[in-house]
Amino acid sequence: MPNVPLSLVDWYRFFFGDASADFLPEVLLRTCVTYVLLIVAMRLLGRRVAGQYTLFEISIAVTLAAAIGVPLQTAERGLLPPLVIAAVAIVLQRALARAGSTHRRFDTLLSTDVTLLASDGRLDHAELSRSGMPREKVFQAMRIKGWQHLGQISRLYMEPSGSFSFIPARPARPGLSVLPVIDETLRAEGRMQGWSACIACGNTIEKEDLHGHRCDRCGSRDWTYAVTEVEC
Repeated sequence: MPNVPLSLVDWYRFFFGDASADFLPEVLLRTCVTYVLLIVAMRLLGRRVAGQYTLFEISIAVTLAAAIGVPLQTAERGLLPPLVIAAVAIVLQRALARAGSTHRRFDTLLSTDVTLLASDGRLDHAELSRSGMPREKVFQAMRIKGWQHLGQISRLYMEPSGSFSFIPARPARPGLSVLPVIDETLRAEGRMQGWSACIACGNTIEKEDLHGHRCDRCGSRDWTYAVTEVEC
């Protein structure tokens, strides 16, 4: 590449860099393909990757960050292609959001729907697996909100953003403790005599010594004692 002196009034180089104007349609196509690939990748990685953002929001943020970063650091790249990328990403975002607001099935196809992970104090392993959500992540979220066991929960929803929503059980029933095993003292304080809980799904039975008994909820044969809330 020849050594061309830089000039602050070289507007063609400022906007296009070394590319020709014919490159702009390819930029538009690349943006659309990249945006779709990001949406698919986020769906496959699971909602918890996105944190508190929707798949749309994190995809457009990644697209804009990738587009803007290069021309800010490289003199050979102009500003017009990233401006086109930003415009295309915004148009795609608004178009998909408008389509999702009127067609719910289209919206859930792209950004997923609310998922019921637990009901009546029992985990749904099929939904946990489908959502790519480890059981310990659910227990961690419950502890952060102040819950001590699954029996305190009537419904546990996973929102499209990956956050959790809890509906408390009224009244609470004995359930599987979500406290960490390193705090066995506090776990044992809440032990409910005469009740057992399935370690796999949290199903509770008013009976002790269930060694070898098959859980009618998930099929597991591993049991522990059920607990009630402990005043701390």
